[in-house]
Amino acid sequence: MKKQKSLAKERKNRNVKKLEGEWVAFANGKIVAHEGTLKKLMKKVKRWKGNQKTSIMLMPKRIEGNYII
Repeated sequence: MKKQKSLAKERKNRNVKKLEGEWVAFANGKIVAHEGTLKKLMKKVKRWKGNQKTSIMLMPKRIEGNYII
């Protein structure tokens, strides 16, 4: 069981690494879009047909450290 948890955590970390330095849009706790620039992300979000409110944030790079909100 521990092996499965560690594999899931490793996969999650790899997915987060892909988003380093990217603008990310969230809706209902899930990532709905991501882009390298805010302008491109806003175009994607406007085209996205979901009727939920979205939150947008810039994901920090690993060298920048964590955001405290």
